[in-house]
Amino acid sequence: MKKKKQASTLTKHTNKAAYLFLLPWLIGFLIFVAYPFFYTIYLSLFSVVRDVTGWTYTFIGLGNYETAFFKNTTFSPLILDFIIVELTYVPAILVLSLILSLLLNTNIKFRAGFRMIYFFPVVVLSGPVMSQLMNSNSTSTIDVTDIIVYRMIENFSPFIAEMIGGIFNNFTMILWFTGIPIILFMNGLQKMNAQLYEAAQIDGANSWQILWKITLPNLKSTALVVAIFSVVQIAIFQINPIYSFVVGTITGNYTRGLGFAGAVVLVYSFIVLIFVGIVFMLLKDRDKVIYEESLRERKERMRLKMVKLQQQRNQKSLKTQFKELFENMKRKLFKKEVAEHDE
Repeated sequence: MKKKKQASTLTKHTNKAAYLFLLPWLIGFLIFVAYPFFYTIYLSLFSVVRDVTGWTYTFIGLGNYETAFFKNTTFSPLILDFIIVELTYVPAILVLSLILSLLLNTNIKFRAGFRMIYFFPVVVLSGPVMSQLMNSNSTSTIDVTDIIVYRMIENFSPFIAEMIGGIFNNFTMILWFTGIPIILFMNGLQKMNAQLYEAAQIDGANSWQILWKITLPNLKSTALVVAIFSVVQIAIFQINPIYSFVVGTITGNYTRGLGFAGAVVLVYSFIVLIFVGIVFMLLKDRDKVIYEESLRERKERMRLKMVKLQQQRNQKSLKTQFKELFENMKRKLFKKEVAEHDE
């Protein structure tokens, strides 16, 4: 009983310490995130005007949302363009960053230098730099609209063709966005148990099977973090077509249109949250119970494989010993024959 009381007391003290460390973050979250978010919802339901007497709030319900979707001719097309950008760039960033992290994780010369090169754009990436690159047309690589394969895809599905064209037109920027995802994937690769690869090689698995059966399943949680990070990162950079409209709406409607700006920001944020939810549903673990059971089975299978590996190593050492013994016997016999021949 005393041990249980001591354990519960220790747990309470640990929880208090944890909450004390979290307290500054919780205060910052309430002040700088939660309060502005709910205040933006409040503003979106009003027509907010500033005059000589101060701020005037007139309740109009969903009028600002009606203006955004049905009266404003710019907002809805930009929302569609933003959705296309997210559907195009996020998978491209995931695939490219995974491939580059696999290459940079191998034992190659100047590996540290290559890692620095791929992470360097993250250091210099900023709004002015990105604006200059996009204005000078430095983000596009080749014009794929004249390629016959692109025309075939365009005849089949203009939507898919537009997505492919967007990737090639901004391929340089997509590579710039892979800086932090590469680091996250490399961190996941370096934390993986090397015994898994040894066991797979003992079972006769090739590199392709190891990639699909071991590497990718173990990187699923890392891919979830990378995908969520990429969705949010694209949403707050100028490469996003609706970014300038949102910023202009906020700054240009300060005195007579804060309600409309609040509605635009909320719709924009809601779409980003939908993408985060879709990514979470696609990359989350399906069933925790099955995963735990498979983990136990995997550990037992790994133990048996390690026993088999040790036996093979012992057999190799025995073969080496027998080989050395046989070589020694041959040398002795040869020396004996030479001695007899000399006599």
